[in-house]
Amino acid sequence: MNVLHLSWDPLSGAPYRLVQVLRLAGVEARLVSEDRRHGGRRFPHDLLYDAGRELLAELIDAADVVHYHNWWRNNRFFAAHPWAWERVAGKPSVIQFHSPRGSWHEEALAEPSLVKLVVAQFHVRLYPECRPVPNALPIDDELHRPAGVENLPPKIAYTPPILGVDDAEEGWYRKGYRETMEVLSRGFDACVVFDRPWEEAMAARRRCDVAIDEVITGSYHLCSLEALSQGLATVANLDAATVDAIEAVTGTRRHPWIVADPGSLHRVLSELVADHDLRREKRREARAWMERHWSPAAVASHFLAAYEEALERRG
Repeated sequence: MNVLHLSWDPLSGAPYRLVQVLRLAGVEARLVSEDRRHGGRRFPHDLLYDAGRELLAELIDAADVVHYHNWWRNNRFFAAHPWAWERVAGKPSVIQFHSPRGSWHEEALAEPSLVKLVVAQFHVRLYPECRPVPNALPIDDELHRPAGVENLPPKIAYTPPILGVDDAEEGWYRKGYRETMEVLSRGFDACVVFDRPWEEAMAARRRCDVAIDEVITGSYHLCSLEALSQGLATVANLDAATVDAIEAVTGTRRHPWIVADPGSLHRVLSELVADHDLRREKRREARAWMERHWSPAAVASHFLAAYEEALERRG
């Protein structure tokens, strides 16, 4: 199987890490994306739009399946390389949505030839016509493994978006910045990272004990999966729709998140800081759950099934 991934935004490094996981599962996978930087926040990439027509044409021709991330025909890749559309238009294709639904997604959602996927997070409630899939990450590389650090007092990691600093966005993108920072300011030892390269943010969180994702939308972000993989006691406000999505990709409703909302976050963090045994057990549970349900083989199986369906549709 040879799969070409096309993205525009790095999407918190999700397409890049999916390519890593697929390679671990034996799939020939490449990613072409644009190196979009948001302040100091940068994510790793594979190939960029300026890789050159000869190489890009070779990758397109070799692909059995084209995997689009968030954008289909309106992907900026085709604005940069108009010649490429005719080359990919007839290939078996999959599109995966990583962001809340917008009008620019509707053309792809209405296209019957595309196999449609959505990350098994907040977004499942916005894309009922799409199949939930896990957000991939290579749990056994160095930055995703536990560091085995125990701090006294325990250190709490929080990685809000850059937009959260001035409260410019509400809802999903804001990650509960205002409410979470108000709680953290009440005597907790916090490591807040919002404008540094992805590798630095990962390394800083890895040396903490507890992580907060967000406690507003009823869901979780990719940073939750990173924290669970790193063996941190991880806090988020998972609602029933999100647990349904988790069950769809794991087969179980049991999960390691510690559930809190803005009203209970201070109490939950206080309990984790005060109770060493509870904190250690939640950290152990986090990593064990990821090893069981988020291994490269388990994650890749969802995408291989989607690629086989795309091939059948075109066949």
